[in-house]
Amino acid sequence: MLPLLAPTQIIVFALLLAWLGACVVYDLRSRQVPALLTILPLILAALWRLFQGSWQMVLLVIALVLVSDLPWAKWRIPLACLGCILALSFASSSESVYAALVIFAAWALWEIGATGGADAKIIISLVLLFGNGLLFIPIVLAGGVQGLIGLMAKKKTIPYTVAITLGTAAWLWLFAGR
Repeated sequence: MLPLLAPTQIIVFALLLAWLGACVVYDLRSRQVPALLTILPLILAALWRLFQGSWQMVLLVIALVLVSDLPWAKWRIPLACLGCILALSFASSSESVYAALVIFAAWALWEIGATGGADAKIIISLVLLFGNGLLFIPIVLAGGVQGLIGLMAKKKTIPYTVAITLGTAAWLWLFAGR
C-alpha cells in the first residue's frame, strides 16, 4: 500500500512529472530538449540542495561544469575524477556518496558522448533534488528495457528521457513519503 502523501508532496511530484513529460515530448519530437528545460531545473535543484546543506554535491556539479570547458580534452576526465574523489571525502552519508557517484557518472557519460547533455543535466537535477543517487537504479533499469526494445526495433538511438521519466516515476511510487 502506498503511504499517504502530504498535499505539498503531491503538488511537487506532479510538477516534477510534468517537467519530465515536457522533456520527453521535446526529445521525441526533435531529439533535443531546450536548454530552458534543463538549465533552470538544474539551478533550482542546486539551490534546493544548498538549502538542504549538501554543498558538496553542488560544488561537484560546479567543478564538473568548469572542467567541461577546459580546452585540454585529455585532462577533463582525470580532473573530474579528482573532483569526485574530493567530493566523496566530504560525503556525510551513504546517500551523499551514491549521489556524488551518479553525478560524476552522468557527467562522464555525456563527456564521452554516450548520452546527450540534456539527459545528463536532467539526471543531475534529479539527484540534486532528491539527494540520493539510488534514484539512478530504476532509471537504468527502465533504460535497459527501452534499449532492448530499441534493439529489437533496430533503432540506432533511443530518447533516454523516456527512461529517465519512467525510472523517476517508479522511484516516486516506491519511495515517496519514506
